[in-house]
Amino acid sequence: MKIGICTDRIEDSYTYMKSGEIFFSPLFEMFAAMHVICNPEHHTARLHWWERVKEIVDEQLVSDIRELSECTNQWFAPMDFVTFDTYPVRDMNIEEALTTLEGYSINKWKKVFSDNGTSVTPTQKQKIINVSRRFYESYFYQEIIILEPLMNTALKKMLKAWEAEGIAKSLSHIHERLKVNESGIVFVKNREFHFKYDEINKIFVTGSVFLSPHLIMGSDNNLSLQTVKHFYAENVQTCPPEELVRLYNGLADGTRLQILRIIKHRPDTTQNLAIKLGISEAAVSKQLKVLSAGGLVTKQRKGNYMYYSVAEEALDFLTYRIYEYLM
Repeated sequence: MKIGICTDRIEDSYTYMKSGEIFFSPLFEMFAAMHVICNPEHHTARLHWWERVKEIVDEQLVSDIRELSECTNQWFAPMDFVTFDTYPVRDMNIEEALTTLEGYSINKWKKVFSDNGTSVTPTQKQKIINVSRRFYESYFYQEIIILEPLMNTALKKMLKAWEAEGIAKSLSHIHERLKVNESGIVFVKNREFHFKYDEINKIFVTGSVFLSPHLIMGSDNNLSLQTVKHFYAENVQTCPPEELVRLYNGLADGTRLQILRIIKHRPDTTQNLAIKLGISEAAVSKQLKVLSAGGLVTKQRKGNYMYYSVAEEALDFLTYRIYEYLM
């Protein structure tokens, strides 16, 4: 689904007058989840998810997903059907998208897979469709019901940030190995990939909760560039229920909720919060400590003062966290 298109009109932005598009594809996210199943140990932020999936998903289905790992490039190859806006499956629900992919010619499949350094036969194509359907119908349908509206909300906030601050600033926060400077955009992978701004026609960004720690990079013949913003990483050292209890404990108090409401719109200091709430600075500090323990606030020093603001991503994915624990 297309979240929105933005032309960067921030004059001091490196991407001034460049066009960007943000989208979310349920099919892309399902393939990303299947990628994690192929090598869960590499995705430490999804270990708790993987432990839960092992208890629910049939062993034979897990085996079939992994068996297709080589020909699908660990499920990265079929993701390219939804990387840009080339194919309409990007904006479809998973059932409709799989039916559409099934109807594509084997030559179209071979082109996409060849771009990923792999190949696919008609038999493999059909098995990919069948295995994907089984994974969706037996498990992922319930995950995407929770996940899709949360991702849409988070990505809409990114679009607003593009409009307010420019595309370049947002890109610089996507991944520590994605560099944005006056010369262009640099992806640091097995080597450095440099893209000059005058060589970029459009920038596509989507979101995922599964692909960390990968830096995803895509480019096409239309001079388009694509990457993925990671959302919601589990704290594997403090898995639920401890982490979950701390998070919800941060919300279980009227004063703490008032603090969150104030700093959601603008960062503020302990001193100012005390005045606004009519309580002591010590009382505010105590409540901020609880909120920090739950990962609900962030802080940044400016001069002599510490400013607190809401950890937007933590709030956006509250529903998903409780869903993960209860499932």
